[in-house]
Amino acid sequence: MFICPTYYKNKMASRPLELSEYREIVRLLNNGFIAENKSVFRPNKPVAIALQLEASLGLRIGDVLSLRVNNFRDGKLEIHEEKTGKLQYRDIHRGVYDYVRDYAIENQLPPTAKLFIISVRAVQDRLKAVTDYLRLENITTHSFRKMYATCAYEENNNNLELVKELLNHSTIATTQRYIRVSQQSINTASAKVNFIEL
Repeated sequence: MFICPTYYKNKMASRPLELSEYREIVRLLNNGFIAENKSVFRPNKPVAIALQLEASLGLRIGDVLSLRVNNFRDGKLEIHEEKTGKLQYRDIHRGVYDYVRDYAIENQLPPTAKLFIISVRAVQDRLKAVTDYLRLENITTHSFRKMYATCAYEENNNNLELVKELLNHSTIATTQRYIRVSQQSINTASAKVNFIEL
């Protein structure tokens, strides 16, 4: 079943994933599960890899699915974004680069081959099945991009301008809507406050 963007607008905007949610979603995509109604969700490694790349690169899912082997060169990512037409040319984490290289070798993909032969709709469907099973709300493929934004923000001294550039946003206001303090940070901060006098 295709979930159109207006479906999410009527509920609530997608939110960034928490790290624990991310790990559980990837685990279930890789291993599969049996739902309460006894239906079997088979492992879907391409979807798991695509979503991991979205979280690791901060690209939109459509751009992730259009990636070719030769978009990765010498530890860099080079791609023209579909939505904006803007060039993304930047260093990426060595682990991401090595993973893509090994994936291409393992699957005998030539340099011009696409990494994935799956549609955005297929990724959305698989993700929805997993998030329904986990009873997670307001999680879409865009949640992985928002997770990247939040992590980049926190790991780079809350540099909003830097995150704006990483995401190729045209305004800071757009980037601000992506950033959310993690639940873990909220819990830690909340647990530190105590004005009870004994």
